[in-house]
Amino acid sequence: MTRRLVSSTIMILLLCGTIGFAQEKVSPLSDYMYTKRDLPRYEEIKKEKDPQKLAGLLIEFMKERPINRLLPYILPDYQNAIAAHINKQEWDKALSLVDSMQAVLPTDKAVTDEGIPVGVEEFMKQLQQARQTLRQLSLTVYYSSKNWAKAAELQEQLYKAAPSLQGLQLLADIYQQMKNTDKYLEVAQKIMAEVPITQPVGFSTTYQVLQARLQKNDVPGATELYKKLMDAYGDKLPEGVAAADWNPVRASAYALLAQDPYTKKDYPKALELFEKVVKADPTNGDAYYYIGLCKWQTEGQDGAIEPLAKSVVLNKASAARARQNLEQIYKAKNSDSLDGLDAILAKAKSSLGI
Repeated sequence: MTRRLVSSTIMILLLCGTIGFAQEKVSPLSDYMYTKRDLPRYEEIKKEKDPQKLAGLLIEFMKERPINRLLPYILPDYQNAIAAHINKQEWDKALSLVDSMQAVLPTDKAVTDEGIPVGVEEFMKQLQQARQTLRQLSLTVYYSSKNWAKAAELQEQLYKAAPSLQGLQLLADIYQQMKNTDKYLEVAQKIMAEVPITQPVGFSTTYQVLQARLQKNDVPGATELYKKLMDAYGDKLPEGVAAADWNPVRASAYALLAQDPYTKKDYPKALELFEKVVKADPTNGDAYYYIGLCKWQTEGQDGAIEPLAKSVVLNKASAARARQNLEQIYKAKNSDSLDGLDAILAKAKSSLGI
C-alpha cells in the first residue's frame, strides 16, 4: 500500500513537470520559431507578385508575430509598395502604408516584456532601423510633394536622433525651399562650423549664406563672408566652379571690400581692390570710375584720365559722374577746351575692345 502510494506520487510529480515544460513559452526569436513558424509563412507570402497585396499580407504577418527574425527582409519588400505610390505621386497612399507598418511594429516595452533571453539586442537594433527607415520614407513623401513644413518638422526629429552633416545639409535645403531665411542661416552656420571653406560643401554653403545676407541687406555680414571667400580662393577657382561663374563673384567681392578703405580715404588700398574688380570683370564701368578717383588722389589728374574715360564709354551707372570729372580734368589741362577729348574716348573703347 505504501509502495503504491509512493509510486503514484512520483507519477503525479513527473506529469506535473511534463505539463510545466509543455507550457513553457518558446522565444519568438528562437531557431524553432524561425524555421517552423515564421520562415514557411514568409516564403508563402513572397509568392504574391502584386506589390500592394504583398504589402497587405506583410502587415498581417507583422500583426500576428510582431517579434520575429525576418524583419530585415520584410521591410525592403514593403518598401517596394511604398516606392510604387511615390513614383506615381500618390502621396496619401504612400503615407498610409508607412503609417500601417509603424502601427504594427512592436514597442520597446513590448519586446522587453517578452523576457527574451537570446537575440533580443540584435532585434532591438533591427527595430530601431526599421523605424528610422519608415521615417525616412515619410520624409521622402513630404519632400517630393513639397510639403516643406512637414518635411522640416520630420527632418529636425531625424537630425536630433542621429546628427550628421548630411542631415544638416538636407535641413538647410528644406528651409531654403520654404524661403525661411532665418532658419536656413541658423542651420547653415552649423555646416560652416563643421566644414572648412576650402572644401566644396564649405564653399557652396558660405556662398549661399552670403546671398542670404545680401537679401537681408546685411552688408557687414556679407562683407565678412566675401573676405573669407577671397582669402580662401581669390584668383583660384573653387572646385567644380567655372571661371565664367567665379569672376562675377570675385568682382562683386572686391567691389564691396573696396568700399571701406575708400570711405576711410585709404586710396592705395581701395585702388588695389578696385583694380582686382576690373581684372575679374573688365566691363565694370563703376570700378573704373573709382579707379579714376583713387588715381586722382594718388597720382594726380593725369592718372585719372584713362580709367575715367573707360567708365564713360562703358556707360554704366557711374558714366555720367565719370564724364563730369573727366571733362573737369581735361578742361583744366587744355585751356578750358574739350577739343581732343573724343580721341581719348575712342582710345578707351579700343582698349576695352568695344
